[in-house]
Amino acid sequence: MDALEKMKEAILQEAQLKADEIVEAATRDAEKILQEARAEAARKREQELAEAGEKAQENVRRISTLADLDARRQLLAVKEELIEEALSCAKRRLASLEPEAYKNYLKQSLFEATGDTGGDVIMSEQDRSTIGEEIVAAVNATLAKANSKGRVRLADTSGDFIGGFVLSSGKVEVNCTFDAILAREYEALLIDVAGILFS
Repeated sequence: MDALEKMKEAILQEAQLKADEIVEAATRDAEKILQEARAEAARKREQELAEAGEKAQENVRRISTLADLDARRQLLAVKEELIEEALSCAKRRLASLEPEAYKNYLKQSLFEATGDTGGDVIMSEQDRSTIGEEIVAAVNATLAKANSKGRVRLADTSGDFIGGFVLSSGKVEVNCTFDAILAREYEALLIDVAGILFS
């Protein structure tokens, strides 16, 4: 082999070695890049899974909170219904008091409301027609005995309520109807009735 051939052979071998080194380095680099890409993909996947898990937990918390609020709202509505029913029952029971007890209540309440001013007594249609005159006469007699200047008279009209009365004197009205009494006592009754019903 002549010198030219040997030189050519050496150059080719050196070129082959260089090419092998380049291919090997490129393969190593490619493998490293591929590993880094896999690691980055795995990290991103874990991050996305964690974020999705957090979102899912937040959604579960939100749904649970909304369901809890809805359940509380429904429970409150049922409680309010029961309280209203209990108060309606109380109103009906007041309206069906034993006659003598009811008359005594009317006489006492009307006497206390009258004082020295007097006025017109507005009663329900039923009370006006059945016991109105009797109550007014009894209260006027008690007022006279007490030397009070006030006198009451049965009003020409009746009121739309179940029991009690309204004492009207000019522009002043004293509302002693069962509806007004229950309305004034509503807050206290609400607490008491709720305590009885839900304790």
